[in-house]
Order: sequence, then C-alpha cells, then structure tokens
Amino acid sequence: MQLDARGKACPMPVVLAIKELEKMNNGEVLEVLVDNDAAVGNLTRMAAGKGASAEAVKAGDDWCVSIVKGGVQAASGAANAGALAGAAGSGPADGGCAPMYVKDKGSLVIAIGADHMGEGDEKLGKILMKSYLFSLTQQEELPTQLIFFNGGVKLTTEGSESLKDIQELSGRGVEVFSCGTCLDFYGLKEKLQVGGITNMYAIAEAMQNADRLVRL
Repeated sequence: MQLDARGKACPMPVVLAIKELEKMNNGEVLEVLVDNDAAVGNLTRMAAGKGASAEAVKAGDDWCVSIVKGGVQAASGAANAGALAGAAGSGPADGGCAPMYVKDKGSLVIAIGADHMGEGDEKLGKILMKSYLFSLTQQEELPTQLIFFNGGVKLTTEGSESLKDIQELSGRGVEVFSCGTCLDFYGLKEKLQVGGITNMYAIAEAMQNADRLVRL
C-alpha cells in the first residue's frame, strides 16, 4: 500500500498513515511518500508508538517511509525511530512537530483560554489552535471535558473555523462547556454553536478534580 502525503502539512501525514495502518494486517507494509524531513521524523516516531518498524529512504527531493505494521515491539521500534528521526532532522530547529505517545488513566480536562495557541504571532497561534483541535479528533484517547473561557469561547461560537472539530468531539462523548460570563462579555451567548454554558465555580471544580489537566 502506498500513501502520497507530499504537500501535506503537519499533522496530516501522520493522521493519514494511522488511518491506513488501522485497515492493514500485521506484516503488511505501508509506504508513505513525504517531501520534508520533519514528516519523516514524525512518521518514524508514530511507527515506534504503534509497535511497527520503519525505514526511510530518500529519493530525490522526497522521502519514502516504509512502515511494517506489527514489525517490532514498541521498545525496539523506539530505538529505530530515534535513529531515523535524528537522521531526518525532526527537532525544533527544523520545524518538526514529532508526536508523543503517552498512555494514562483517569479523567482528562483540557481548558482553553484563548482562540490562539501560545504567545507570539497571533495569526500563527490561530493556525496552531485549529491544528490542535483537529488533532484531538484523531486521538485514540479523547479528553473527558473541553472547557472554554475568556477568548477561548470564540472557538465554540458562530464563525469559528474549529466548530466542526469541536462538534465531532462532542458527538463522540466529550463534554464541552463555555464560560457564561465570557460569552456575555464578548456578546456571543446567542451565537453558541456547541456544548453548554457553565460558570467559574464549576470550571474551578472541574479543573481541581481532574486526574489530568491541560491548560492552553
């Protein structure tokens, strides 16, 4: 099976590869074509996390990453992936966005306080937030709750470019809440498109009682 992911921005090469691997049997090979070093590192790390073996071969300006489903145990795969990722240059210096595979139990609450991710260029921050919310829909483990406050409520209201992804998460059982005071402040209460309205007491309680809390 060959997958052409050239021209696809992070995290799409990994997302598409995971979907194809889910359809395949152990021992089958997925060849993923990519056109940048960061994608090579991301794919090899993903393979390690899935207990697969991976080999990257450069052909001209492109790379072909061959992933054998179930080819190795996760531990040995991690070693192979580390070597390949290092060769491909998937670190922060070259713009890599290598995935991490951490499994844990208990409730996971993600609290989002802005319509952008990180500080610096706001336009870039909005692109990152959109990519993050889409990436959540592709995870095997979904958060228990998504809580939006302050500027984050702009993501759950009319005009948000992330509405489709948040609605998908809600449809899959993720509880979605937006701060009522924040909706009022921005004049958005009547434009809420997904989830329910909550208050700061409930937000504080949810964040304090979460087994795991991620705040953006």
